[in-house]
Amino acid sequence: MKFIKKLYATSFVALSMLGAVPAANAFAAAPPASPAVAGKTAPAFTLRTLDGKELKSSQLAGRPYIVNFFASWCPPCREELPGMVALQKKYARQGFTFVGIAFRDRPATLPDFLWEMGVEYPVGLTTPELEAAFGKFMPGGKIRAIPATFVVGRDGKLLDAVSGGLTKEDFESLVIKAVNTKKP
Repeated sequence: MKFIKKLYATSFVALSMLGAVPAANAFAAAPPASPAVAGKTAPAFTLRTLDGKELKSSQLAGRPYIVNFFASWCPPCREELPGMVALQKKYARQGFTFVGIAFRDRPATLPDFLWEMGVEYPVGLTTPELEAAFGKFMPGGKIRAIPATFVVGRDGKLLDAVSGGLTKEDFESLVIKAVNTKKP
């Protein structure tokens, strides 16, 4: 097992250096995707969660939430998850939730990974429709690197879109921003 982990890590580093893994750039500071994002209506979406349920954005109406595109193979994504799990627990009573979208991940191993990380918020696999709906708010009109984070207020408007890894403190400021919005 250690050999496989070393091989995986070595391969990832090598591919990152060659530019074959777009998430490698996510180690840099996470600037906002675009100042023009704030105030735009968040994308309507339907997500089939890993437990087989269907989550529609309309079910989140009036609730603040953050959509996070991630992957189990992405080091910055793995670093973010413990902070997100802690914040989910802390702000759930205020109606807040994260929504995870696994970006080109392995469906067979994803549930075990999420269980190990303690993720209790809804998570589903990406689709071309999800990538297009959220990607239009990123530079170049598509999600080019993960993690990619989209913050939605109670009014259904985007507050921010961020490409790259975030700290727990970064996430908490975004959560507070979303929680403090007013319903329409």
